[in-house]
Amino acid sequence: MARNSILIYILPLLLFYSIKSAAYFDPDSTNVDSLRVASYVEGPHIKHLSSNRIEAFYIKHDSLKNKTKIIRKFFRFKNDTVRFMGFAGNDSSSYIIPRTIRPKKGLINSKGKIAVFGDIHGQFDSMINMLRYNKIIDEKNDWIWGDGQLVFTGDVFDRGDEVTECLWLLFKLEMQAQKEGGDVHLLLGNHEMMALLFDVRYVDEKYIHAAHAYNYHYSHFFAKHTVLGRWLRTRNTVIRINKLLFVHAGLSPKFMEKRMSIQKINEGMRYHINNYTELADTSLVDLFLYSESPLWYRGYLSRTEQYSRISLNEVIETLDFYDAIVIIFGHTPVARVYPFYSFKLIAMDVPIGDPKFIDQGLLIDNQMYYRIFAHKEKERIK
Repeated sequence: MARNSILIYILPLLLFYSIKSAAYFDPDSTNVDSLRVASYVEGPHIKHLSSNRIEAFYIKHDSLKNKTKIIRKFFRFKNDTVRFMGFAGNDSSSYIIPRTIRPKKGLINSKGKIAVFGDIHGQFDSMINMLRYNKIIDEKNDWIWGDGQLVFTGDVFDRGDEVTECLWLLFKLEMQAQKEGGDVHLLLGNHEMMALLFDVRYVDEKYIHAAHAYNYHYSHFFAKHTVLGRWLRTRNTVIRINKLLFVHAGLSPKFMEKRMSIQKINEGMRYHINNYTELADTSLVDLFLYSESPLWYRGYLSRTEQYSRISLNEVIETLDFYDAIVIIFGHTPVARVYPFYSFKLIAMDVPIGDPKFIDQGLLIDNQMYYRIFAHKEKERIK
């Protein structure tokens, strides 16, 4: 059954590559495309050409002329980094690209404050407003939060049209925070997995258009030879900061039967995502990639045909196994950030950018818990 499940991903890939091989596109040319979208400048996307050379490029679309153009530059590593300024559209950001990107540990001890945000889904302005108002970043979008820990519980991808901007900001803030003794943690969500595994069901049409203009599938922007692709493949699935456990969707009782350490979960998810078309071991594929995966599970808040809603005792068993006091998660939408099951679970996925809800996150400061916002003072919840 597991091997049959993998075919669900392999067959569309084979079809895509057979179609792609029959077409030719000159990415340096200006082309007229049949898919009508608003004007945009998408990028930068950066790919490694060799061990010491990269290409950075943007896709620029003019909707009035219905023309799309590729703007690119090439850079070489000096020592272990490449530095350049944005060079298309209104992009004036500074980019620092390290030669090597490595996974981080999943167990973190910190004396700093902890801020947590749920599913961003490409809503860059909302994310910026919350980070600025809570003095995590300044007006230039640089880190000013010292030794604080900033956690995003996954799903930066899809739905919105500023995904790339969100990713590069987190990429930059992670390096800045680490220099100050803090850190930024983007956990893998199901939409990160979808972006890496050629699933474009929720991708904004802007990105479909941009990928077509570059003769790409959207997922190629995040392939293994790209900077963002390499970075995403080092992200963790589960982390514990002090006694707080963070995961995108949840850890189901069926998943917990395997009694995997945090390190094993993170390594296992990377293995399944990085090798999904040629897995040597398929024994855990259903648990890592499907409904009871830490990226897909919804049993903390609801029941499905596959499972019942989790019980308090099952949550406590999970906490005891990981030596934690609370699980903080996103994925399943809620009206506000709120704790339940005797403060053993905290739900984070308030639909950001939706006018029916107030954009919000969570602050943990000196063992106190607060809802935080973009335009009003924090609210104590414990």
